[in-house]
Amino acid sequence: MDLKQLRYFSAVVEQGSISAAARALFMSQPPLSTQMRQLEKELGCRLFERDGHKLTLTPAGKLLYDRARVLLDSARSVESELRAFSQNGQRVLRLGAVSSICATDLPQWVGAFSQDHPDIRLEISEQNTYQLVEKLRARQIDLAIIRTPFPADGLEYQTVRQEKMMALGAKHFFSPEMAGRQKLSVEQLATLSLIVYRRWVPPLSDLMQKEGLTPSFFCVCDDARTVTSLALSGVGVGVVPGSAACSAEGEDIVRMEIENASFRSSIVAATCRDGSHLPGSWEAAREFLHYLPRAEGG
Repeated sequence: MDLKQLRYFSAVVEQGSISAAARALFMSQPPLSTQMRQLEKELGCRLFERDGHKLTLTPAGKLLYDRARVLLDSARSVESELRAFSQNGQRVLRLGAVSSICATDLPQWVGAFSQDHPDIRLEISEQNTYQLVEKLRARQIDLAIIRTPFPADGLEYQTVRQEKMMALGAKHFFSPEMAGRQKLSVEQLATLSLIVYRRWVPPLSDLMQKEGLTPSFFCVCDDARTVTSLALSGVGVGVVPGSAACSAEGEDIVRMEIENASFRSSIVAATCRDGSHLPGSWEAAREFLHYLPRAEGG
């Protein structure tokens, strides 16, 4: 199995048929069909279910496609960066950032950095924390600006900002007793119909269990933006970082800080020093850190 086969395979998946993929690849259909049969034979499993000209991925095919996209993206990135470096010695800094940072702080940080380092080209990936950590470990990016919690083994990081966690939801979800206070206790939080980003389920469950409470979440989802959107639509009460709660707009929306000093969200800038890096990329990543704020004790 080589990159050419993976490119052919990905084209077939994305185009939906071998004939359409052959046209997109500017090649004839028979050689492409032969490549797919050879790939299945080499791997020892079926990648497609065939129904006439229609192809559907098998579970093995879905797994291969997910891995192929990562490998092909990495190969394209390396080719582009090495080409730029060989042509004029230009360094490339590959940044990853969660969407909330891309929409708020990142433009200011990048602007200041680029003004002082016009020779460094930037590539920015916007994904969730887990995806960016995976890219960081695979050396597909050089620095990731992400939110806790995340698996930190092997990573170096500095805390950029710490934020309180807040409950966000329509006014009718909060009792008069709750509304009369400035902060929401963990016990009160446990009585609400909660919408939670999946990464926050373990720490929030631990927090409630320490208070002798049994956690029960109305909705668990895979994107923090979805939590905010659902809360604003009146589905339930979202548990979100303070910056997300304060920037959310809507009528009769309540925002209350969760009363627990240990339940916080931190924005961190993470790097992965071990392993191979493109020429100058590690130094560029370290230099970018000087343009980020540093939280007290971070």
